[in-house]
Amino acid sequence: MGQNMVILKNKNFILRHPRLSDLEDCYKNQNDPVAKKMFMTTPKNISEAKKELLNHINENKKKRKHQENFVIDIGGKAVGEVWISHIAYDYEKHKASFGYVLRKEYRGRGITTAAVKLLTDYAFKKYKLKRMYTHTRIFNKPSRQLLEKAGFKIEGILRKNKWKNGKYLDDCLYAKVK
Repeated sequence: MGQNMVILKNKNFILRHPRLSDLEDCYKNQNDPVAKKMFMTTPKNISEAKKELLNHINENKKKRKHQENFVIDIGGKAVGEVWISHIAYDYEKHKASFGYVLRKEYRGRGITTAAVKLLTDYAFKKYKLKRMYTHTRIFNKPSRQLLEKAGFKIEGILRKNKWKNGKYLDDCLYAKVK
């Protein structure tokens, strides 16, 4: 592993920066049918996934990042991903958003909840944040429960927040403040 690679450990997994060797796993994670339903876009093919992964790898190397990406590594496999995004260095330097995805066969074990807790603790400390937030589809009850278990509070419903597949989607806004 690279000497600047950030590693966050839990008893069941590690969070680490992605490597090019994670390409197939990351493509599988993002093209899971549930993930495709929840995200606005996912890579259409392995070539698009490689371009996105290389962007993440390069962004992670920057001193002033606007996004930091991690894979959820279990036994050397990247079975999921978590990321911090919209890291600002100007007047909104106190907050950032985040997201997550976990492959179907690993869901329901508390892995993503633990990964989100680890990620947010890390982000609060490293970036000196006062607020972490995310959106989840209003109909995505497992994600809403995960966020609540991770200590996030619902702040409201963003009505008609996204347009996908010919219809408007409502999102829940969740946040944790320090």
